[in-house]
Amino acid sequence: MSEADRHVESVVSALTLLDCFERDEGLRLEDFHARTGLTRSRIIRLAGTLVHKGYLVHDREHAQYLLGPTLFRVGALLADRYGSMASSVRPILRELVVSTGLTSMFSVLGGRDRLILAKEEPDKAVRYTVQEGQGRSIVLGASGRVLLAFSNGAVASELIEKSQLSDVEKTRLTSDLVKIRSAGFNLSESELTRHAFAIAVPVFSQSDDLLGVLTVAGPTSEYQKEKLADLVALLNHKSQEIMLASPIVRHMKQETKSMRDEL
Repeated sequence: MSEADRHVESVVSALTLLDCFERDEGLRLEDFHARTGLTRSRIIRLAGTLVHKGYLVHDREHAQYLLGPTLFRVGALLADRYGSMASSVRPILRELVVSTGLTSMFSVLGGRDRLILAKEEPDKAVRYTVQEGQGRSIVLGASGRVLLAFSNGAVASELIEKSQLSDVEKTRLTSDLVKIRSAGFNLSESELTRHAFAIAVPVFSQSDDLLGVLTVAGPTSEYQKEKLADLVALLNHKSQEIMLASPIVRHMKQETKSMRDEL
């Protein structure tokens, strides 16, 4: 077994509790159980350890757990690195919002998930909403599949193999990735989020390294099939702008290498 494959199961389970949070909100034992499948007694032990180290805070009055101050301290250490990357790509995301009226986002490979690095949303009541820093499945949704399709073959195979998909689903996904590479984009409807659609394209460096994925998303009521080609063309144009922005490329190439090394 290689060093990259070694892990402590209890640590993985504890970190899985942290992965249950998608925003700054309290979660109950029942929430952790529903999202992880872990037993109540194990959740209590793991959560207690995370509380002891400051990664969680226990709100006894409301019988729930909140994210703790240690996470803020650790996250602050990365503020400059990720903040500069997000700031660089944000103007391009804003232009996409203005042009399409849809939510735009840029995601990168974050360990075994897709990490939403930056997003911009339209100023209207009904819109597709995501959180920056949120981790989402890499084997589901247009953005995740594009990341897989254009990633290094060995990395993609390992991510698929370690996913929770059944053997039949893994075979189907592998076949779908071939089609995505040929088409150069992917479309999903009501998959990760009900009544929402997403269109995603890959973003490369000038040396053809995969930097991430550029996505527009919105309510399915706003999806117009006849405009799909125009949206894909616009996304590809903006992906070229990201590629030519040297400060973005410099940061992202380093992050892409680091994330590959983590797998």
